[in-house]
Amino acid sequence: MQKTVTGYSCALLAVVIWSGNFVVARAVAGLIPPWQCNFWRWLIALIILLPFAKRHWHTDWPAIKKNWRGLSLLGILGVTLLNTLIYKAGQTTESINMALLVPTAPIVILILSRVLYGEPISPRRMAGVLVVLVGVATLVSRGDWDRLAHLRFNEGDLWALGGVLSFGLYSLFIRQRSPDISPIGFSVTTFALGLLYSLPFTAIEAVMLPTPHLSTPLVIGVLYTGIGCSALSFWLWTVAIDYIGPVRAGMVYYSLPVFAGIAAMLILGEIVTPAQMVGGALVITGIIVATVVMPQRHKTDLMQQRP
Repeated sequence: MQKTVTGYSCALLAVVIWSGNFVVARAVAGLIPPWQCNFWRWLIALIILLPFAKRHWHTDWPAIKKNWRGLSLLGILGVTLLNTLIYKAGQTTESINMALLVPTAPIVILILSRVLYGEPISPRRMAGVLVVLVGVATLVSRGDWDRLAHLRFNEGDLWALGGVLSFGLYSLFIRQRSPDISPIGFSVTTFALGLLYSLPFTAIEAVMLPTPHLSTPLVIGVLYTGIGCSALSFWLWTVAIDYIGPVRAGMVYYSLPVFAGIAAMLILGEIVTPAQMVGGALVITGIIVATVVMPQRHKTDLMQQRP
């Protein structure tokens, strides 16, 4: 019982911290460009995790060298691109919309599994996919169906959907992760590779755009994402998976838009519109319909989710 309570508590705290990532993306949009924001976030997380990975390095290194191509791909998808796209989205769309769009990744995983591996999609899952698509359409159109018909979408929503695609591919390919690499070694390696591949784009952005003005909100935002959303939430989510399993932890993850919406209203003064409430309800309902499997009939293997 104590492990169950601890597991749910860790999962919930991780989700609450992750929900703040979308608020930060919106808050720092005018303070620092997306590539630089993403780079400093993961550099901070890497520095924090390195001491903990040191004792695993000797045993992990042979498998890391053997699997460097796959690790590079995961680093590009999960570190180089994912949050860069979210921070880019924050320049032109609301925190609430980003928080509602990003959790659609399980639906993207279902579709990509069908396209890449030929895995069947049951009628129930297809129904869930369709409900999510209607929810996403409601969000990106802001409830204006004429806008949807003429494809006049908010640019930020499209960047956020790019982040969803990146995370979907990351979650799909992480299934092939070598079991010979410890979780902490895997994280440090993908963090480092993702930073390496983002370095040229970060440098180009730094040369072409004005230097960010160092300010308290900017420092707090970058530290929050680096320490909280990356290093601390990683540890909390790992504990949650160990104690309650990926299925029940995944269900807690779907509460992320609720906390992101509350934070956006309290910190940024964003107003939740009827279209966002309807679209969010459709998205969450569709995800649950498509991904939740009755335990007595099937064994589910939901991937660990990380914004």
